[in-house]
Amino acid sequence: MDPRRWGSALLALACCAAGSGLALAHPGSPVLALSGFYLAAMVALWWPGIWLFAVPACLPFLNFSPWTGWLMVDEFDLLLLAVLAAGYLRLARMPRNNAFRWTQPVPFATAVVVLFAVASLLSLARGILDAGGLTWGWFQGYGDSMNSLRASKSLLWATLCIPLLQDALRQSVVQSCKRLAAGMLVGLVVVTLAVLWERAAFPGWFNFTSKYRTTALFWEMHVGGAAIDAYLALATPFVAWALRSARRPWQWAWGALLAVLVTYAGLTTFSRGVYLSMAAPLVLLGLLLWVQKAGLDLRAMVVNLWQRRRPRGWRAKAAWALSIALVAEVVGVLNGGSFMASRLTTTERDFGSRMAHWQRGLDLLHDPVDTLTGIGLGRLPSHYASSYPEGEWSGHVEWQAGQGAEPPVMRVSGPESDDELEGLFAATQRVRPVPGARYRATLQVRVEEPVGVYLQLCERHLLYPARCQDAYLELKPVADPASPVWQHVEVPLRGPNFQGGPWFAPRLGMLSVMVLGAGTHADFRSIGLQSTDRKELLANGDFAQNLAHWFPAARFYFLPWHIDNLYLEVLIERGLLGLLLWGTLMGTALWHLVLGRARRQPLAPYLAASLSGVLLVGLVSSVMDVPRVAFLLFLLVFVALQLARAPESPELSKTRVLHI
Repeated sequence: MDPRRWGSALLALACCAAGSGLALAHPGSPVLALSGFYLAAMVALWWPGIWLFAVPACLPFLNFSPWTGWLMVDEFDLLLLAVLAAGYLRLARMPRNNAFRWTQPVPFATAVVVLFAVASLLSLARGILDAGGLTWGWFQGYGDSMNSLRASKSLLWATLCIPLLQDALRQSVVQSCKRLAAGMLVGLVVVTLAVLWERAAFPGWFNFTSKYRTTALFWEMHVGGAAIDAYLALATPFVAWALRSARRPWQWAWGALLAVLVTYAGLTTFSRGVYLSMAAPLVLLGLLLWVQKAGLDLRAMVVNLWQRRRPRGWRAKAAWALSIALVAEVVGVLNGGSFMASRLTTTERDFGSRMAHWQRGLDLLHDPVDTLTGIGLGRLPSHYASSYPEGEWSGHVEWQAGQGAEPPVMRVSGPESDDELEGLFAATQRVRPVPGARYRATLQVRVEEPVGVYLQLCERHLLYPARCQDAYLELKPVADPASPVWQHVEVPLRGPNFQGGPWFAPRLGMLSVMVLGAGTHADFRSIGLQSTDRKELLANGDFAQNLAHWFPAARFYFLPWHIDNLYLEVLIERGLLGLLLWGTLMGTALWHLVLGRARRQPLAPYLAASLSGVLLVGLVSSVMDVPRVAFLLFLLVFVALQLARAPESPELSKTRVLHI
């Protein structure tokens, strides 16, 4: 039997087993998760190649961490496991026309991918060992060993997708590229609609003065970061694909509307890196499209530069109208309030702080081994927090199993030493706020020293609270401090009534439990929240299901979680070896798209602009610490590498030589 077939069968079985286990462990609805997993697998099996559309289309919303409490895995992993199980099952059943040979030439791009994967496995092993060995837990945090697996899964999933990608391109290069581009566009639609909902519910569509930065559905930003920044950098060039591919005015109009909405989403992040990474690659995209049409004939390119006709008809008028609308939008957002203006005035100071932050990150490489192989995947936050007092955690949430007859507890801790960080980290749970309702909290809590506990129920999307009802408790240990007893506390929450937001954009709610005071903690045996009708609103309030439905979240202070630079992020966790191989991988992909064989594929200019955009935003933002976005980056890189080996598109081969 061909080793490729039984290898594919084993991988299909492994992915099916992993997906089933993950679905059954889902904190919300295991039955629904399992049903969705098998439904996705069946669709992927019956409709080969559809995954190239479905995966990027579902990426922006398939994460429900604030409701499940999962940090290490999410629903997007379920989708990928379903796609991989179906894809490898199809490959296992597929007859092979060519005989398998153990000794055959290895293309340079394949060698780079394999070497980078091996180097990443080494960094993964170092990360797990640095954390004291792998201990399994669905609800571990960023300082635990499972974070190394979390940081490695994006490359793992993308690498496993390569055989599926090769199979799809063998079927049809053009159709596969169209599916990928269409999936990216649907993903952008999801993100822009989420941005419109978020801003309508909270600051308002035209409120550019409030210090509110859009996060959409990228819940990984609960500890800051640049998830939406990197995603927009990767996806924006595909809006140009939609405009250029439109054949009718109504199709072009939809693309133009998406361009306006994507620009709005980028502008309301109020991120200087996003502005650069969305705009600059479009210049490269225009150049590559022109070069692609000219067929890389230098004489034709020069003549075409001076003699080419301007577009006529409805496209020319529509293009001018869209350009004016986009310029007006940019001017309106940037001049419509003081938030971005204040950020621009602090650019020099922010850069100085970032340089100091980067230097502290580099100082984590203590010896030549660290420099060569990195400190380990997923270990940067823990090392940074433990190495610098100015970079410590602002708090911590952990679950502790009960001893003997003792029930399990949730321990919420404040900062270790810096009192200025108190109240900036909380255990949270989603609650649907009801306009006009009043709320009361009940606690069973134990403290070993005087501790302040702050309860806050807010209308809140992710980072920024709107209206809040709250209560502050000053707790002291009861009986012997060495063996404190549980205290039962019932307290009303005070504050303004909730508004609920407009009917088309209801506000999300969030209960936050914070411990105030450096070096202190409180153990909670149960937490309850009741509204006016006395109905219990919290799930897993007794922590019998570990930390299911409880979601840790930071506010305003995000220093230890991100190094805010893609290149330093790779260097610190993967070392010089990983950085060199990663740079070679990215460089090879861009070479094929710009100068190599893949340049003749219709999607090549858009992929080149996409990768260039994320490399630009990576100058001031981390990317690899967001698995969904990192997966998309690796997937697009592997698409570029595989397009270099695919047959040339007949659509381009007919127009490759420019006749003047």
